[in-house]
Amino acid sequence: MSKTTDKLLGYIFSDISLGVVIPILIGVLILAFPTVIEDLLATIHIYAPPWLWGGTEIPLQHILTIGTAEAILTGGIPAVLGLIKGKWAGGASGFLCSILFTVSMAAYYGEWFVPTADWLGVIVSGMLMGYITGALMEFFIKRGSVGFKSMLISALVGAIVAVIFTTQTYIWFSPMYSMGINGMTSWDAVGLAYFTYAAIYGVWALLAVIAAKVAYWYGVMPGKT
Repeated sequence: MSKTTDKLLGYIFSDISLGVVIPILIGVLILAFPTVIEDLLATIHIYAPPWLWGGTEIPLQHILTIGTAEAILTGGIPAVLGLIKGKWAGGASGFLCSILFTVSMAAYYGEWFVPTADWLGVIVSGMLMGYITGALMEFFIKRGSVGFKSMLISALVGAIVAVIFTTQTYIWFSPMYSMGINGMTSWDAVGLAYFTYAAIYGVWALLAVIAAKVAYWYGVMPGKT
């Protein structure tokens, strides 16, 4: 890396930045997703081909707004902390951040919020995302393997588990699913639900790995290179 890039990354991962600046920026970004950004995406319409879950519209607006806020709190943050601080930090942050997301959704939807068991699935998914990612990373660290591949495997396994828990509890317990989505068949609705959550958690698992790897360069993560 050049000296300029090295300096810039040094500022980004400084104690003040990690403790104050970045959390504030993430907070502002989370607030922007279901408000300003959602309005900007409202006019964008992307449709799946007819052979894929009935050709219904891909919920790009949902994935990039509330879905992204959900992914940051229930996927990205737990995965990063699991990778750089271990399974207990990952699991605890996943549990707490997922509760925060659920409470924020209750405030966002107001009287339309239905406290069903699928929200419990979101909380469990965040906890498992962080804990499993951290547990697998600890396994690799003990064997002297802390490269990008080890991080990616750890985060993706955690993401797969989170996708399954989140999606299945949504399918089993959400009144939105039971009412049907745009008249789709059950098979199409399941495919769409899995696609949505796979896109959310998959992308943020990769971003978490990149963030953890850069943090490791600056000594945040224990172990050897």
